[in-house]
Amino acid sequence: MPTAATIASPRQMLDLARELDGQTIATTLDTARWTLPVEANALLVLISGSGDINTGEEQASLQAPVLIWVPAGQAAEVTLMAGARGGWLAISGAAMGQLSLPGTIAEDVRRLSSRPQLGTRVERDAANRLATLMALMTDELRHGQSGAQDMVRHQLAIVAILLWRLSDMASTTARPAPRTIVSNFLQMVDQQMRGHWSVGDYARHLGISVDRLTSAVQRATGRSPLALIHARLAAEARQMLENSGMQIAEISTYLGFDDPAYFSRFFKRLIGRSPRQYRQDVTINQSRDGGSYAAWP
Repeated sequence: MPTAATIASPRQMLDLARELDGQTIATTLDTARWTLPVEANALLVLISGSGDINTGEEQASLQAPVLIWVPAGQAAEVTLMAGARGGWLAISGAAMGQLSLPGTIAEDVRRLSSRPQLGTRVERDAANRLATLMALMTDELRHGQSGAQDMVRHQLAIVAILLWRLSDMASTTARPAPRTIVSNFLQMVDQQMRGHWSVGDYARHLGISVDRLTSAVQRATGRSPLALIHARLAAEARQMLENSGMQIAEISTYLGFDDPAYFSRFFKRLIGRSPRQYRQDVTINQSRDGGSYAAWP
């Protein structure tokens, strides 16, 4: 994506009505599903409600207030439960390239826009502000009044700066060493995994950007922060299924899952078997290993 230094001249300015698309989200009684446009960057903000997002490789639960950013070229499907409210915006790469931003912020936004954010928790005021701006932009482009293009161009720049602020890239505090970042992150995952924090939540509490956290963790472990969080939850679930007499629904609640069915899908995606099948297999194996007196020396 071009930086602010390569912004096109006014004669080259794009028709934003062709480069942006959006819609207000207001699900009523039914579950709603959106397939986000692969050819554009997709921004989705929930100010109330819940759901989940699936990219084919990763799945994350959503609980408002929350934002999603999916870069162009990555497929994703969003499922929202009844009562969800917010908005979504599809932004072409060309429109992102014409944002008028200061050099440092432009570079951060370029890096920020290249990686997905699958459910970053935000303050409710920030979510409301983003959703309002998105609704204003789509309304301006729909009516096409005088000055609409310039207004939307400025509003889009404001949205980009808000996303930059929420990413913690604006932090000017001392940068901790990568080894310290990874150690603190893993310790925090043990403490907070049942709260289902997003990667953004961990980054904020560690006082670093999501980019820096992701880079440090991937270099040290070869895996993404989200993959490690999910693996730790799955390991805890396995231990409880093997060693406790708790019902699967009770384990689901203990691990912070609101819906036992979603917990079962989550567990099967990571382990390859449902929690029920996993427990049955463990019981059978334990019987074979030590349940027969004939096997004793």
